[in-house]
Amino acid sequence: VVILGIYYKLQTFLYLPAGGIVQGMRPLISYNYGARNADRVKGAFQLLLKVSLIYSTLIWLFVQVVPQVFAGMFTSDAELLSFTSRALRIYMACVFMFGIQVACQMAFTAIGFAKESIIVAVTRKFVLLLPLIYILPHVLTGNRTLAVYTAEPVADFLAVTFTALLFRKQFKKALSSLM
Repeated sequence: VVILGIYYKLQTFLYLPAGGIVQGMRPLISYNYGARNADRVKGAFQLLLKVSLIYSTLIWLFVQVVPQVFAGMFTSDAELLSFTSRALRIYMACVFMFGIQVACQMAFTAIGFAKESIIVAVTRKFVLLLPLIYILPHVLTGNRTLAVYTAEPVADFLAVTFTALLFRKQFKKALSSLM
């Protein structure tokens, strides 16, 4: 429970800059979509995707290389620090992909596809993560705690894949409607 608390506090702290980037790009994409400028919409999205991926990859790299620095922000207990460091590596194993999720989810709202944005947000945490937290300990019976931590990167991977596929289809349709 303590490790999950640390993870969610850390996640909130690390994703604040990504949220700012996303919020800054939303008006650019929306304005150009409304102006029917498909090239600028596409260019703004590509820039957002690149910046989001770079940021999420840097977070992933830092957590994988020096997880104790992040865990040390919340605890000084040596045993908890060691366990938290290992758990963070697992828990955030697919965070490098998160830039895709954030960029696509925001772009959905910027081009008027709010329903799709909600669907991909709900899919990640409720449709995938919650069931995986219950299912994986029954599949990975050797270490049930590890199985619970593994649910997050599995859910992230599946959600990002679903989001990217849905976005690709809907974004093409949205851009072609501007032509």
